Amino acid sequence: MRRFCCLALILVLAACQLALPGGKSARVAKPVAGAAIVGDAITVTSLDGAPVTGGGAGQSVGPADKTAVDAKPAASGAPAAVAEPKTTPDPAAEVEPQAPPPPPQSPEEIACVAKGGSYASAGSSGGKACVKPTRDGGKRCRKESDCEGVCLARSNTCSPISPMFGCNDILQNDGRQVTLCID
Repeated sequence: MRRFCCLALILVLAACQLALPGGKSARVAKPVAGAAIVGDAITVTSLDGAPVTGGGAGQSVGPADKTAVDAKPAASGAPAAVAEPKTTPDPAAEVEPQAPPPPPQSPEEIACVAKGGSYASAGSSGGKACVKPTRDGGKRCRKESDCEGVCLARSNTCSPISPMFGCNDILQNDGRQVTLCID
């Protein structure tokens, strides 16, 4: 009895396998070359509400396409002539996406910009600071008092910006070389 049930189950599964698409008994209609597509034009409504017309039966024109294809009906069994796709303008593409408005400026930032500085993230902590260019950046120096900013020891020139973040070797007012670290 058990063998009979197993055999019946195997036969049912085999029949299901054959009936599936791609199975041995499945027959797929192959397109015939030169066959005309016959049927009424398909009208597709896009998301913005503008109708888009498509070709005959079997053709698909999606709303994301934004193209329209006009099909001329077949005369006396001749193949249908298909016109070139027409591109309809996308009203959403004409509108530039706007960037979000900049955050409001703090009084410190307003004062910094008014003095010709730049209020930006500085140092390894990422804190905001007013960084201003110096008038004498790149000028030769021998001590700190020769510069608006600091006198850089490696090049004996005034710093291009003030303050100089990170660790820099500078020359103090007495001419001694020290390492100044600002974070």
